[in-house]
Amino acid sequence: MRHVEKALSKLKEQDPSKDFDSFIEIENAEDVKGIAPVVKFTIQSDPIKEVGVNGVQALDMLEYTKCLFQSLNEAFPCRENALTITKIEEAIHWQEARTKDRLRRSVEGLNRP
Repeated sequence: MRHVEKALSKLKEQDPSKDFDSFIEIENAEDVKGIAPVVKFTIQSDPIKEVGVNGVQALDMLEYTKCLFQSLNEAFPCRENALTITKIEEAIHWQEARTKDRLRRSVEGLNRP
């Protein structure tokens, strides 16, 4: 199993309530040397409150990327991978802080600053 698939599996384990299979597609998943896998994300088009769920959030892409580096680090552990994971976790933290602030101001899910 390729790391791109392992990352998607980890992501699904982290949040089984989300329908990632509808919005993250992996092509060329077979582990064939010289054939690159392709990961396609369908991005949420508008606020969920206005249109419903029709894609993943940017935060979901950060989570996927973290899972990808975790998979790589399990196979090829190094300081650089660990630091990259830490920085992605930091970015996730700040996005979660932004969401909390938007919830507090009652603008989360709306196209307003």
